Amino acid sequence: MHPQLDNRIRSRLRLRHLELLDALGDTLNIHQAAPRLNLSQPATSKLLRELEDLYRVQLFERQARGVRPTAAGETAIHWARLLLHEAGESLAETHLVASGASGRVRIGTLSVAIPMLFHGVIARTHTSMPGLVVSVVEGSVESLLAALQRKELDLVLARLTQETAGREFTSEALYAEPVSLVVRPSHPLSRKRRVTVADLARYEWILPPERAPMRQELERIFVEHGIARPSVRIETNSSLLIDTALAQTDMVAAMPRSIAQMYQARGHTKALRLDIAISMPPVGIVTRADDSRAPLVTAFIELVRKAAKNA
Repeated sequence: MHPQLDNRIRSRLRLRHLELLDALGDTLNIHQAAPRLNLSQPATSKLLRELEDLYRVQLFERQARGVRPTAAGETAIHWARLLLHEAGESLAETHLVASGASGRVRIGTLSVAIPMLFHGVIARTHTSMPGLVVSVVEGSVESLLAALQRKELDLVLARLTQETAGREFTSEALYAEPVSLVVRPSHPLSRKRRVTVADLARYEWILPPERAPMRQELERIFVEHGIARPSVRIETNSSLLIDTALAQTDMVAAMPRSIAQMYQARGHTKALRLDIAISMPPVGIVTRADDSRAPLVTAFIELVRKAAKNA
């Protein structure tokens, strides 16, 4: 940033300006944005003129029934919302530390990483990072990466695919997590010494959504063997839903091996003995490429690396 521009922004940009950008981005109308700021319409118009003078560029085109952001305005709205979010997180974390916690790490994860995360990482924080609050969000890779970009998450644990390889992200492979195909313990296939693709094709399936790497790999295997893709009855990433559905049906499901072993140890499911190999991308850490990590996040990532060696 140019030094003069930097000084002007530092001395004149206010939280009110950011709130105005956020409000206009939502309402596209100065009259409707004014109440959100507890300002009159003339005062809101004045604040917008002040903001455009500060940026030295037109941010909104005035129209008969409102305003429309220019390309520069869209960019300004995007950054204003990020800064407002960061301000809110700063306040929340300050209150958290004041209450006795050492800080907070916000993690997005797919189900594949949950056993490693809870058994290997969070257990270690009790001794190495006492007082740490770990906020965990489970979701699809698309939703988690979007939240990571919005700075709502500090890191994501997921299988490393094309989606995680974008220039906006930095990824690091941690460990391999094979896939198991599971059924209820009394399922007809559970007694077979070797289960073939033809055997699997006779049953309905519970699989992740279509874009999930696990589903794509299974469909590839079926097609490679000259068999129609699996007949999917339920689409879900929820291991609890899978466990419940398998108990009542003859469906087949795919699970990360560590989760399948957990359910099998409880007597809920049984992993099939297969005559095929299911190849999957490794599980890894994804962070923002343009981000300077807080020391707390860096320390937590180091714990994840250590736990992954034992996964």
